[in-house]
Amino acid sequence: MPKIYLSLFFLFCIKIAFAQTTIIGTVANERGQAMQGATVAVKSTNISTTTDRDGKFSLNVPEQNGELIFSAFGYVVQERMATKRSSLYIKLVLENDAPIEEVPVAYGKQEKKQITGSIVTEKGSQLVRSHALNLSASLAGRLPGLTVINPSGEPGNDGALLFVRGINTLADNSPLIVVDGIPNRFGGLDRLNPADIESITVLKDASAAMYGVANGVVLVTTRRGQIGKPTLTYSFNQGFSNPTVIPKLADAAQYTSMLNELNIYNSLPAAEWEAAQRAYQSTGVYNRPNGAILEAPYSPGDLARYRDNSDPWGHPNTDWFGATLKRNSPQVRHRIQLTGGTTNFQYLASLGYLNQDAYYRSSATGYQQYDLRINLDAAVNKHIDLSLDMLGRQEARNYSPRSASTVFRMLMRGKPQQPAYWPNGLPGPDIENGENPVVISTNQIGYDRDKRNYVQATGSLVVKVPGVEGLKMTVKAAIDNFSRDTKRWEIPWTLYYRGNGFESDGLTPKLTPAQRGPEDPRLTVGTAEQLNITPRLVISYDKTLGGHMFGLLAGTERYKAKRSFFTAYRRYFISTALDQLFAGGDKAKDNSGGSLETSRNGYFGKLGYGCKDKYFIELQGRYDGSDILPAEDRYRLFYGLMLGWIVSEEKFWEQALPTMTFLKIRGSAGILGSDQSAVDPSSNFNLSPISNASSPPIAYYLPSPTYNLGLEGRVLNDRISFEVDIFSNPHTKTLTYEPGPRLPEEKITEIANKGWEFSVFYRNRSTNLPVTFGINGGYARNKIIFQDEAPGAPDWQRSTGKPINTYFVYKYNGVFKDQAEINANPLNYSALVKQIRPGDMKYQDVNGDKKITPDDRVRLKTSNLPVFQGGITLDGRYRNFDLNILLQGSAGAKQFISTGESGTIGNYLLDIYQNRWSIDIPSSVHPRIANRNDQYYSNGNDYWLRSTDYIRLKNLELGYAVQTDLINKIGLNRFRLYVSGYNLLTFDRLKIYDPEASSALGYYYPQQKIVSFGLDITF
Repeated sequence: MPKIYLSLFFLFCIKIAFAQTTIIGTVANERGQAMQGATVAVKSTNISTTTDRDGKFSLNVPEQNGELIFSAFGYVVQERMATKRSSLYIKLVLENDAPIEEVPVAYGKQEKKQITGSIVTEKGSQLVRSHALNLSASLAGRLPGLTVINPSGEPGNDGALLFVRGINTLADNSPLIVVDGIPNRFGGLDRLNPADIESITVLKDASAAMYGVANGVVLVTTRRGQIGKPTLTYSFNQGFSNPTVIPKLADAAQYTSMLNELNIYNSLPAAEWEAAQRAYQSTGVYNRPNGAILEAPYSPGDLARYRDNSDPWGHPNTDWFGATLKRNSPQVRHRIQLTGGTTNFQYLASLGYLNQDAYYRSSATGYQQYDLRINLDAAVNKHIDLSLDMLGRQEARNYSPRSASTVFRMLMRGKPQQPAYWPNGLPGPDIENGENPVVISTNQIGYDRDKRNYVQATGSLVVKVPGVEGLKMTVKAAIDNFSRDTKRWEIPWTLYYRGNGFESDGLTPKLTPAQRGPEDPRLTVGTAEQLNITPRLVISYDKTLGGHMFGLLAGTERYKAKRSFFTAYRRYFISTALDQLFAGGDKAKDNSGGSLETSRNGYFGKLGYGCKDKYFIELQGRYDGSDILPAEDRYRLFYGLMLGWIVSEEKFWEQALPTMTFLKIRGSAGILGSDQSAVDPSSNFNLSPISNASSPPIAYYLPSPTYNLGLEGRVLNDRISFEVDIFSNPHTKTLTYEPGPRLPEEKITEIANKGWEFSVFYRNRSTNLPVTFGINGGYARNKIIFQDEAPGAPDWQRSTGKPINTYFVYKYNGVFKDQAEINANPLNYSALVKQIRPGDMKYQDVNGDKKITPDDRVRLKTSNLPVFQGGITLDGRYRNFDLNILLQGSAGAKQFISTGESGTIGNYLLDIYQNRWSIDIPSSVHPRIANRNDQYYSNGNDYWLRSTDYIRLKNLELGYAVQTDLINKIGLNRFRLYVSGYNLLTFDRLKIYDPEASSALGYYYPQQKIVSFGLDITF
């Protein structure tokens, strides 16, 4: 009998253990179509299956664990309780279409509904549709409050400048970059693989208090593995780039005619100009009234041959940009990503490669990158979670020994009546210092190689304390290793000059070769290494009691860095073919090296409370110490207070405004700061008798207050959502030390920064034509409240009350068209010029003393930094087609246009040729040309300031998802083709240069316009 009872007991246990419910159902995509290959898994088990070609599944689910997880690559994971209903129907939502429910914040994540700070997020799935090879450049126009300026398109050097809510200080204004929770990782975000990005979030107000920084924080969150069968994706993109703007310059006939004009202006009094001009145009010779003879530098016959291109040897008409730059520059990118996992273990592995060529013909410039990322997440047991992340990346930059600014300087100065190449294909003379851009942009003069290697590892252990629900401890550590190897090889090169006589054919002029560049080959090699270690301990506790939510977080982290570097130099190599250090001579060799260590220690915390899911308060802060700051002032406290009220949760709201389904008011206040530009002033004392007054001042932050008020809402069944913020940083103080022959003098500058931001989105989630349309913008204007200034300076010249880095200029007031206007002029210009001549510029007499002097210069309210940036986005699909558009705009900045190297040493902009005072067409608007800066009006006045307001078609992508039975038969879940454009169109008023360029003379590598095509394949 006992055996019978025992057997019955075991049978009962087996029944309990194997009691299951069979769940069947169908999974559909966003269009309601059957979805093959979607994963259906039982949570916290290894039980899973995939859907068939009809989207159907059948799964045996244990009765004691009936929560199902539905997932597919590119779609939002959904959870559903298993029931005994006959069949389940699950419709998955694309990641692009799903609203952001959880937002990365300082040291964690938070439900968007509970956010009380000014925080904005962009999904990685949107960034990957921009095919700029630098991630920072893809952020423009997407995140209100983030100003993005891309000053260069040079491969490997095309990173954008980022500013959160403009600028707040005279010192460094860069935001803190945090990648997967680790601040200041090597390489920042520029070179991250966009396919690895889950989201990019910007903390703009006191929500950054746990980092302590006043310039804002950019949080980069990478993708993690997702529950489901292994999913392999491959992406290919082939692009072709060319400059957004190539400056238009005068041609040979135009330029030489302007040189003739200069000859008249510089050789004759104004009374003889008209007669000399007629003589130059008719015969090329002017007989002066005093009997002297003046010959035109270029005769009428010369100008005719420049126009008709009949004499390429003697009268070339060179397009220097056309001779140096090719029509299209290729770039290619490959990406492979593998993701998947069970409910207890998820993985993501990705591999990327890109290769980017430069604009130059036979270019020495290029960029190559290899990157690898592995992110692993494991639920060791119900109390312990473990994450291990690894990044490896190699960046190889190849350049000519002459910088891009040097190449483009020569292009801007290139005289069109001189050859880039002779008609026989040999390179022509130099423009200056042996520099002919068609040669110095190639490896004929050597190379400059820069190879950087990044290895970054992060481990995170989360322990959920048994017996105390909501209490957990997180231990995280990051190890970043960076190494850099540089090698600069400079060799002589050969250019060809017109010689005497002709070749044997009697027609081809003889050319004389000449060596240019260094006298002998020279080699400089360098190496640098740095190791960063960042350990962190965080304890957090979250508890909900009835309608009350409590959150507590406290942590500490330490940052330590060690860096060393070494360089060596040799010359007198035996051959240009042997570029190794040992082959150099002992004479004039040199070497150098050094090392440094730095560290930071911080303590941070957060206390949050929510009541009835509608009232929220959060207090956070950081006590931070940095060895960059003086020992007596090493630790500083930063803090922030944030409040939120979801008005729409109140009982009266539904009756008052039923169409507005959500409304939240939030506000924040805090004290922030930074040491990013801090320098110990004692290290800059100059006790020598030689003045160092020209050295730039050293500056660092003092604590800075910040305030923000925001409003969020949704209307019309959440079809329309909006956010509006106004902010004020009223008293940012900068402590400045002015170096000099004596001990530095402390000076404090106070700066205020105010502005607003907005975003509005319309989402039509129609099955047939889902569309998302958005518009966003951010405005920020700073003002100097207090600054030590020269005593007695008039109000119109003072920096106080004006923005930072504004222009200090004379006010342009037209041009003296002729001698009659000069005779009628009541103002005295003797402080600037001995004699006024026709074509000279008029200035405003600001102080009213009837004289034009330096006292009439005015401090403007504009700088080269825009006060507004925004974007318009459109994302839509129709059947198998998808369309993504981004328009981006900028306003409020101005840029100088300079002719400082135009004249006898270099060409003029075509704009100057077409808009100038001349003897034939005297203008009352545009001034007479100058030879370099030899006229008082050549610079330093607002005539040369041009608006850089612009609107760009920043991104355009049209894709088509191929869906055939063949695709499914060969195991593909997705096969998508697309064409894309980046910076396709620019509408601006500057016209001469790209509106994001920062060089007044045009000495910059132009921004990229990219047309590309590609494919995305998912297995």
